[in-house]
Amino acid sequence: MFPFKSKLPSVAPPHIAAGLTYDFDIFSDSARGGDVHASHKALHNSAPDIFYTPRNGGHWIATRMEDVREIMLSPELFSSSKAPFSPDVAKLGLSLPPQDMDRPDHAHYRMLLMKFLSPQKVVQLESQIRELAIGLIEDVKPKGACEFMSAVSVPIPVKTFMGLMHMDQSRYEEFVRWANGILASDTMLKRLPPFVRMRFYLKSLIRQRVKSPSDDPISILLASEVGGEKLSHKRVLEMCNLLFLAGLDTVTNAMTFSIRHLAENPEFQQQLRDKPELIPSAIEELLRRYSFPNIPRRVACDMEFKGVQMRAGDRIICSLAAANNDDRALENPSLVDLERPKFRHMAFNGGPHNCAGATLARLELRVFLEEWLVRMPAFSVEEGFTPKVRGGAVMAMESLQLRW
Repeated sequence: MFPFKSKLPSVAPPHIAAGLTYDFDIFSDSARGGDVHASHKALHNSAPDIFYTPRNGGHWIATRMEDVREIMLSPELFSSSKAPFSPDVAKLGLSLPPQDMDRPDHAHYRMLLMKFLSPQKVVQLESQIRELAIGLIEDVKPKGACEFMSAVSVPIPVKTFMGLMHMDQSRYEEFVRWANGILASDTMLKRLPPFVRMRFYLKSLIRQRVKSPSDDPISILLASEVGGEKLSHKRVLEMCNLLFLAGLDTVTNAMTFSIRHLAENPEFQQQLRDKPELIPSAIEELLRRYSFPNIPRRVACDMEFKGVQMRAGDRIICSLAAANNDDRALENPSLVDLERPKFRHMAFNGGPHNCAGATLARLELRVFLEEWLVRMPAFSVEEGFTPKVRGGAVMAMESLQLRW
C-alpha cells in the first residue's frame, strides 16, 4: 500500500498548458478506496483525457483508448527507451530488453524470446500446468477456505516459470519475496535489497549455463546472435531481469482479479460451470475489465499530440485500466459481458510491444479456470474481507480470502 502522496514540486514545467495539470499519484491514488480500476476509470470524468501530474517527478497520463492505442503504435514519437516508470525506479538502473527498446533492436530481441514463448512452444507446457493446478486445487478444497494468492494464484505462474527456466523449485518462496520487493515496494531503500539478490542469483545461473548448457531459455539466449554477434552475458542478464519480473507477477494479478469477479458474481460463476466452452471468451473479457499495467513512454521530440504540447524527454504513462474501460470505445465497459461484440482490448499492451508472454498467460488462466470450476463448489469472498491493493507500474491485490 502507498498511504502517502509524493511531495509536489513548487511549479509545473512552463510548457504545461493551463488546465492540463491534475493532481494524481499513480501509486497512492490508484490504491485509494481499495479499487484500482475504479480509481483509474474515475479519471475520465475528473481529469483531461491527457493530463500532467506533478507527482513522482512529474509526468503525463493518458486514459482514453484512442489516445493510448495511438501512443503504443507510434514508437517514433513515444519511445520505450530511457522511459522509466518513475525517477525512483530509474535509480535501479534496471534494463529490461526488449521491453525498453525501440525498433529495430526491439524486433531482433523479441524474436529471441519467441524461441521459447511461441504458441508452438507454450502449448507443450499445458500438461504440467494442469498437473500443478490440480494439485494446488485439491490441496485447498477440503479446507473450505483459503487465502487465494498464496495458495493458488502465486504458485501456478511462478512454479510454471521456474520449471520453464530450469530453476531450483526449492527456492520458490525466495523468488516470490524478491519479485514482490521490487514491484510492490514504495521506496528505493526497500527495492534495492531484493533487486541485488535477484541479480546475484541470475548471474550465478548464467555462469552455470555457460558451463553446462541445456535446452532452457538462458542457454538458448547464450547461444543466440543479434547482428552476427553472440549476446553478451550482460545482455542475457538484462533479458532475464524481464523474464523474472514478468513471469512472477502478471499472471498472478490477472488470476486474482478474475477469480474475485467470479466470487462476487455467482450467476457468472455458474454460467462458466454450465458452459466451460465459454472460458476462453470469459478470460478475454476479464482481462479487459481488470487490466492492471501502467505503461511508461518517453516523448521523443517536441510536438503537439491531441492538442497537448509536449516536450522531448517528458514521461507519459498510459493507463490500460482506464483505456480498456473507456465508454467512448465500448458500451457499458464496467460490465463483464460474454455477449459483447469482439473488442480488441489492450490488457497485454498493443502494437510492437504487445506482451511476448501473452500466449503463456492465456494458457495458464484457461487451464486454471477449467480445473477450478470443475473441482470446486460454489465459492465467494470471505464475509467481511476488505482487499488491500497497490498502485504503480503493475497494480495488484495483495490478498484475497475465499470461502466455499
